Amino acid sequence: MAEAVPLPVVRVFDVAIVGAGLCGLALARKLVADGLDVQVIDARERLGGRVHTRYCEATGQALDLGPAWFWLETEPRITALLSELGLASQPQADPGDALWLTDPSQPPERRVESGGVHVGARRIKGGTGQLIKALAADLPPGSVRLGVALHALRDRGAFIELLPATGHPVRARQVVLAMPPRLVHERLQFDPPLSAAVQDALAATPTWMAAQAKAVTTFAQPFWRAAGHSGNAFVRHTQAVLSEVFDASEGDAGALGGFIALNAAQRENFRRGLPMLIDSQLAQLYGPQAHHGHQFVQDWAEEPWTCSVADRASPPEPPQASPLLRQPLWAGRVFFGGSETAAHGAGHMEGALEAADRIAHAVSRPKTRTGIDMRPAALHLARPADGTRAEAIGVFAASVLTLRGLAPERYRLHLTRQLASQQFEQLTQRALLATADQAYSESLVRLDHLLSALDVASTEAVNGRHALTTALLAPFEGWNKSLLEAALSFNGTSCALSNFPLEHQPDAGLLRAITLDLAAAWREFALELNTRLLAASGTAQIV
Repeated sequence: MAEAVPLPVVRVFDVAIVGAGLCGLALARKLVADGLDVQVIDARERLGGRVHTRYCEATGQALDLGPAWFWLETEPRITALLSELGLASQPQADPGDALWLTDPSQPPERRVESGGVHVGARRIKGGTGQLIKALAADLPPGSVRLGVALHALRDRGAFIELLPATGHPVRARQVVLAMPPRLVHERLQFDPPLSAAVQDALAATPTWMAAQAKAVTTFAQPFWRAAGHSGNAFVRHTQAVLSEVFDASEGDAGALGGFIALNAAQRENFRRGLPMLIDSQLAQLYGPQAHHGHQFVQDWAEEPWTCSVADRASPPEPPQASPLLRQPLWAGRVFFGGSETAAHGAGHMEGALEAADRIAHAVSRPKTRTGIDMRPAALHLARPADGTRAEAIGVFAASVLTLRGLAPERYRLHLTRQLASQQFEQLTQRALLATADQAYSESLVRLDHLLSALDVASTEAVNGRHALTTALLAPFEGWNKSLLEAALSFNGTSCALSNFPLEHQPDAGLLRAITLDLAAAWREFALELNTRLLAASGTAQIV
């Protein structure tokens, strides 16, 4: 009798992460540190997703053609991650003035911008690509596969099968789709199908900057500074090629970055002449010296794994993902990630990290974590000295009171950033939600820090509610009302908002909409806090 040949063992990963951008790599790093077997898959042949840094050999500068900025005061996660990884940052050059070009036949006008143009933005030295390299360096060999484009996910019961266009399927017990929601909707099939509500939420979530293009031109020196210019400029006329220009210099060399005003179809039509048009506009702003630079252009609308068909056909708008996209599917085995799904910092690098943190808790939930201490320096709180639960609750309550005290100033910062970036829709509503979501995000970080001192495992849950939930939520009593009152008080005295009557003095309809949005954000936070307590106590499984 012939000897039986054993069947090959097919590897089933603990977690498969689709997308090797900032969210996917940060999540993979956390899960690997928790001892999970992780496979990261990306359709591109490079790491980073929308984080894309190129290098100018002529000047030695790193050029960020994707995201470049973060803000210390309102984005604690990326601030803390850079500190942990030992990556330095520098302030964005912003003396507080800008050139405005509103008539192509006239010279630009210099204006002083109240609060600055970039409102305290910072950049990573050496480019944001340094962050991607550092995260990838902490992953085991073979844990990232590039050039693998998926077309379907299939539930096989004991595992999920990820089906690529070519090659063998990947199998994993849990799957994270760390990619723009609209790409999930357009590119992936699900068996069994997603609900109509989830599909609609995916399709309705814009991908931030997906159909935009960015240009950076390098020079031997930042010659505009010697002429007394900041490098900031806004071009607001129908023939504009660059809508916004900024100083992207690094070291002693010079660089001017800008966002291209032409839409995707126009960029296609002017492709051959676009370098000359960019060159001419920079020269109109800063003189003939701007003619002699090295030009780098990134058109994100041409990136099929960034820009969806819907994004290309729609005007740009900030993402506001439905809370449905922050809930797991398929009995807690499929998660939506990516910056657009974040409650705080959606579209920014901060949002990518918040999404990674949310999913890491839902996927792994270890009793002890080696995570990042993401608390701003002003809020660093030691563990309770005596280790008692009462002391831990008191520490948490003190941190909430500190956050409440910071909220009015943070609201003003969020509002100023929206105005500076020329985002004039729903100013009060967006700034209030950003303020609330930031407080909730930081409160969850504090909760994680205190879980061992809270001794959650020794406390029972009743009807799905952990016994400590009420005590931990108590410091937030009256929070929505006081936050709204502080915002309205500021709005009523703000000269900047006097040009926006509905924001300066919101009517009953707008106040109701804001109240409902704040209430929804509160409910989502309260549920997540309770979920983390239940998971840490081992009394419930996250589904």
